[in-house]
Amino acid sequence: MKPVLRSVPAVAALLFGAAFSVASYADDKAVAQAVSNVKSLLQAPYHQDETEKDKSRLPVEMTEFLAVEPGMTVMDMGAGSGYSTEVLSAAVGESGKVYAQNNQHLVDMAGGKIIAQLYSRIENDKLSNVEAVIWEMDEISLENTLDMVFWGYNIHDYYHSVGEQGTLEILASVYKAMKPGAVFAVADHIGVKGQDNAALHRIQPVIIEDLLKKAGFKQAEVSAMYASAADTHLLNVFDDRVKGRTDRYLVKVVK
Repeated sequence: MKPVLRSVPAVAALLFGAAFSVASYADDKAVAQAVSNVKSLLQAPYHQDETEKDKSRLPVEMTEFLAVEPGMTVMDMGAGSGYSTEVLSAAVGESGKVYAQNNQHLVDMAGGKIIAQLYSRIENDKLSNVEAVIWEMDEISLENTLDMVFWGYNIHDYYHSVGEQGTLEILASVYKAMKPGAVFAVADHIGVKGQDNAALHRIQPVIIEDLLKKAGFKQAEVSAMYASAADTHLLNVFDDRVKGRTDRYLVKVVK
């Protein structure tokens, strides 16, 4: 029998109570410009090898949901090879800045190939507003600086390896780096209770919501843009039968 997953909005409403809505202070025209910037990126010749990933990651819709604006200072947390870094770079424009953060584990992963891809992307695609940084997840070397942080698809790795307390230490480091009112967005592959989510590279949304609440973040808003009813939540996210098409969770909260 397929496990039953409570709807994501219901999970967030349960944990954040009446605060389950984000007061939008975004400048609609500024967000529209950021979206336009990302649309231009998608047409750029150097981006054409990412078209399959675009179908999965929905960069235009993500930019709009996160309400990214030109001129923002943002961080792509656990940036890896930099797909999201490049999207954020386009969105914030020349007047903005993106920190592409990786820790030493990500630097060493795959014999250094992943971080090499990030540096190549920055150089070849002329991402002049991107700074690649090597900071441990709980040692973000910024304070009251960031307008937005995006952490995509690896909070599960840290939760399953360092537990709740270790993950809260990571979130405290992020919280310190953000300006008051800044937005923190987390995306990950949905897991369900009763499964070995560590092995499957998944996490239950209720766990993420609880962590964010304990870390002091407010006003959760969840998007269903990455929802997939076809995902049984029983396969490893790297299994070819579901890779790039998992049921994913995207939430944004406010400092």
